[in-house]
Amino acid sequence: MVAITGALGGLGANVAREALARGLAVRALVRRDPPRAEEGLEYVQGDAARLEDLIALVRGADALLHCVNVHFDADWDRTVLSLLEKAVEACRREDVRLVFPANVWVFGRGRRGHRIAEGEALAPVSNKGRVRATQEELLRSSGVRFAMVRLPEFYGPHVGTLTGPPLRRVATGRSVVWFGDADLDAELVFMPDAARALLEVACAADADGTCFHLPGARAITPRAFFAEAFRQSGRGGRLFTVPAWLVHAASPLSPLARGFSDILHLWEDPILLDGSRYRRRFGTVPATSYEEGIAATLAWLRDNPTAPMHY
Repeated sequence: MVAITGALGGLGANVAREALARGLAVRALVRRDPPRAEEGLEYVQGDAARLEDLIALVRGADALLHCVNVHFDADWDRTVLSLLEKAVEACRREDVRLVFPANVWVFGRGRRGHRIAEGEALAPVSNKGRVRATQEELLRSSGVRFAMVRLPEFYGPHVGTLTGPPLRRVATGRSVVWFGDADLDAELVFMPDAARALLEVACAADADGTCFHLPGARAITPRAFFAEAFRQSGRGGRLFTVPAWLVHAASPLSPLARGFSDILHLWEDPILLDGSRYRRRFGTVPATSYEEGIAATLAWLRDNPTAPMHY
């Protein structure tokens, strides 16, 4: 049985769906009234910020997938650290493995043609990157059984963050605004692929203490990504870009711009990941093509027109 925090969010919802498809029992923590139960899926109402709720969630589980997400605000750094500290303590008390979705914020600027392997040292240059690096150090020094899967930016069903709002606009025939240079090679992971990788690692008996990188299907520019989305939607729309200097200039006045400004270097000099360790251990990296992934995402957005979206 696997336990999941953030089970109604972009990553958690996909992890729950993939776990059920594998025949795993799932216990999922939700803050609001739980949706209709499915066979094999137990919703537990509670708060990931309450240690007692987390202990009850993980009791009897084989692994906790820490998928809870936090919106950017003034307390973001304290909140994400506190949530992980409580998850670690719950896993320590119940002797449960913790599986953590790491990201690329812990690195500085990418170098063209270079893919970052798992052994490369963390080198955060942003406030958010330093917080993420602190989270990873917390895990490594915690004494609990853990594993990490490092993800680049992502898209797909249930994703309501960076790529969610613009893809909804594409699905409804509207134009899209993108922050930074849209013509640099980057990579995005299809969220169901991220869920598959996290569960492979969660179920692997020999993955403790290991970090696996999950690259996207291939390098792609944001312009090419959204051009494919516009083509598939068939409803018109254009891509407009906001240059990096303007985002930085607006950061003293706008909390949204301030949040982006801190990690905008990741779109000025994108990070690309090397997935060799994952391939050696599991054989194949889950890598849905952008064409197939965009089609599935647009279909989900059409079927869920009121799903919450936020940058």
